[in-house]
Amino acid sequence: MIGSLLMALPAGLLLALCCCCQSLAAAELKLNPRLCLHYPQESCELKVKVSWQQQVPACLYQKSATEPLLCGNGGEQQLKLMLTSHTRLELRAQQSGVLLDSRLVRVLQVDLNAGDQLLKRSRASWGTP
Repeated sequence: MIGSLLMALPAGLLLALCCCCQSLAAAELKLNPRLCLHYPQESCELKVKVSWQQQVPACLYQKSATEPLLCGNGGEQQLKLMLTSHTRLELRAQQSGVLLDSRLVRVLQVDLNAGDQLLKRSRASWGTP
């Protein structure tokens, strides 16, 4: 059935659809690093390298944000983020807003005192000779 639909389309339209789909499918968003560690009561400041390969201009957004963080054809760029929780970054086509790719940046809290408490509990379980 799909084959017969494709045969019915004019050749020019079919070619345009194929080119459009290839350029959208070619997008791959790369983030490095994708993990942010921070101390309790502080937000996480993350300097991330962002890159993507895309033939049509695209923009990088924090999920559900209306303003883009970056726009362009890709290449590698530095981005500074202030995060308080896990955040999904989305690469969207600049003209249509179609989602091309997304990555999750995880935020983990580091509690330096927890290590000391764990060590004390571990030593207590050794017992006395």
